[in-house]
Amino acid sequence: MLHTVYPLAQAATLSTPLLSASSTTSSSRSSSDTDESPATSFRYDFQDLNFKISSLPISCSQSYKSLAVLSDHIGSVSCLALCGEFILSASQGKDIIVWQQPDLRQFTKFGQGDGSVKALVSAGNKVFTAHQDSRIRVWKVSRSSENVFKLLDTLPTTKDYLGKFMKQSNYVQTRRHHKRLWIEHADSISCLSVSDGLIYSGSWDKTLKVWRTSDFKCLESIKAHDDAINGLVSSNGIVYSASADGRIKAWARDDATSKTHSLKGILEGHKDISLNSVVDPRRKLRLRRRLRRLRDGVAGEQGIR
Repeated sequence: MLHTVYPLAQAATLSTPLLSASSTTSSSRSSSDTDESPATSFRYDFQDLNFKISSLPISCSQSYKSLAVLSDHIGSVSCLALCGEFILSASQGKDIIVWQQPDLRQFTKFGQGDGSVKALVSAGNKVFTAHQDSRIRVWKVSRSSENVFKLLDTLPTTKDYLGKFMKQSNYVQTRRHHKRLWIEHADSISCLSVSDGLIYSGSWDKTLKVWRTSDFKCLESIKAHDDAINGLVSSNGIVYSASADGRIKAWARDDATSKTHSLKGILEGHKDISLNSVVDPRRKLRLRRRLRRLRDGVAGEQGIR
């Protein structure tokens, strides 16, 4: 029997009072530094929501059948994305397989770099791929050329490196006796999201980085979590990060002129690892309003300006 979940009309209550987040934003230089200023935040527990479970009759259920099985991957399939008429899939190898709709035949393959592809996302005529080698690759999609998926750039870009490698202040401690530029991920990039002209990348190094789609420049690095980041989703100016620390965090710029993101909320309720995050387009505006109401309500109770 199928079940559907309907939230009750009554407002959810907060499980804990306002807390200062241990993970905060930094300047566009580095938020991996140890000197972090506290951010106004709240903790919201999914278990505080009351749900009413109602059953759908069997006659209302829909049946599905398999249309095709797409194979030819090396090992497990790690990620999928839609790009116009194409379905993109990646696995443990470096190649991304392109399947053409509606006949689902294999159209081509493309790829570059070392290690497996961890995440795929498309925006307009570009495809962004995240790799185990801690790099993001940008591909241009063009049906007018023989090479449909052409590599445009690799992030961080050479221009970004040249502009920062000379200054010692641009380096952050990643491991004992080891430093990197703050624009670099120190471990595998596990997830990507694109929204409002920005690319967000989450990594096992616990950081969330923000890139500009127009020139692929790294704008910001946020020490977002206490463990690996496993999922990202962005909508209406808010980016949500899901982590192995069991938390989902909401980040946003304070206003249109702000250059950095700050922590807006912490969603808790997972007993173990939070693997991924998804926002339903039909509910994202309501979720955003609820986050704002909860944040403003707690700030008022605590006397925070």
